[in-house]
Amino acid sequence: MTSIYYLCDENPELAKQVTLDFTTYLRKNFTAIASEENISFSEELEHTRAYLAVEQAQFEDGLLVDYDTPHTQFRVPPLTLQPIVENAVKHGMDPDLGPLHIRIQTRETDSDSEVIVEDDGSGFDPAIAEKPHTTLANIRQRLEMMCHGTMSIAPRKGGGTVVKVTIPQRG
Repeated sequence: MTSIYYLCDENPELAKQVTLDFTTYLRKNFTAIASEENISFSEELEHTRAYLAVEQAQFEDGLLVDYDTPHTQFRVPPLTLQPIVENAVKHGMDPDLGPLHIRIQTRETDSDSEVIVEDDGSGFDPAIAEKPHTTLANIRQRLEMMCHGTMSIAPRKGGGTVVKVTIPQRG
């Protein structure tokens, strides 16, 4: 496992970048926790990128991320995307399966903005979960209360999980 401490000697430039990414991640967490308003998706995406950059430094080639996010002009409750992606890393990482691929996608329909997080990890089955998924329940509740949004979780064809967040556009 790579840590910033060891990176300081082995790869000082990467250690600097990981430190900056981690600082951004923490700053965004503190801001999000204090926020009672929806934030721009771009801001939530920046938070998620910072989180994933730190994880990628730790897992190196074991975590691959693809962004397809042309649509960013909408608002979401804070701590929507980042915890979904964190769950994908936490529950999808399996050394026996090889690298974990995560894809973050946005799209705009006639009535909604959609965020799709897809991974090819070991999968997530809420029906057989051993303990309640408080994080996902909190995200679902904030989506409903703050923007009338929804979240669905489904198995991905070929293995893994797909999480879809739908935010209604305001007319």
